[in-house]
Amino acid sequence: MAMGNVVVGVDGSTTSWRAFSLAVAVAKNHGARVRACLVCHTPASLGMAPFVTPMVPLVGECDDGGELGKQVRQELALAGVEGDLSCREGDIAQELEVLAESCRADMIVVGRSRHPALHLGGVPRRLLAMARRPVLVVP
Repeated sequence: MAMGNVVVGVDGSTTSWRAFSLAVAVAKNHGARVRACLVCHTPASLGMAPFVTPMVPLVGECDDGGELGKQVRQELALAGVEGDLSCREGDIAQELEVLAESCRADMIVVGRSRHPALHLGGVPRRLLAMARRPVLVVP
């Protein structure tokens, strides 16, 4: 099966690196491009309370991905896979689907929740409900 683009959510966590590694392997096997996406999530409550601090990724900044962006680009080069990193702000699941729609991705790859009590996690659960393409959730 020919593929064009694989979107993968990255945030510097162990599960997101596993998802990234799998996305790179899938892209390499199918001649696809990896579209990594770092989303800086701002909770809805931020607008209601000026003292609430927004959630930010574990590594990097929203403008260029910072150190995480460097690592993503380095891993893509080492694997010999074309790809890029886009940095966005908003709801993580929604931004991943928007990116996937804009580049006509064949699939979205995400890591499951880092919290052991959440078997699937909110982002994968919402993506499975809204995505218009296959979603691969990596443990």
